[in-house]
Amino acid sequence: MRDHVIHVGPQHAPASASAAVSGRSPRARRLGCLALALVPFVLIGMIVEAPSWIDDYRLARMVERIQAYPLPDGAEFGSFDPQAETTGGDSGDCWYTIRFPVSTDRPVHEVLSHYRKAKIEDPDGDLGDFTVTAWAMVDEPGGQGDEATATGPVIIDVDGVYSGSLLDGRCS
Repeated sequence: MRDHVIHVGPQHAPASASAAVSGRSPRARRLGCLALALVPFVLIGMIVEAPSWIDDYRLARMVERIQAYPLPDGAEFGSFDPQAETTGGDSGDCWYTIRFPVSTDRPVHEVLSHYRKAKIEDPDGDLGDFTVTAWAMVDEPGGQGDEATATGPVIIDVDGVYSGSLLDGRCS
């Protein structure tokens, strides 16, 4: 008895054989092609956003410097983390606000004086080139009735300008 061997050449290979050879299904190959087609758009998005990320990093470093600065006597940071935002700009200059709470038994004007005298480096590397304002509960239940002597929770706003990247759309 003779054994019959059938040889199938590459031109007669079934469609599933090519998938078996490559190790991927047709669906996986289509998804891979789609992912490859999206790579340029993702890279363009990253290039467009990079200036904002750099400016946000510079602002975050200033927040860290504010947190490292000694608090006034009898004070501690309040109930929420500092908030920093770029609020607009003009001709490449970015306007920023950093807001943080302080709980204190000192009058508001002393807290303001403490931070207005602070030589904290801003995002451009200048010392103390910002304005400081405070928000305090006045004429509220539990708050003091006079702005000059108010104590308790105070929200400090640090406002300033830094030279942003020309490509940061928030600063143009």
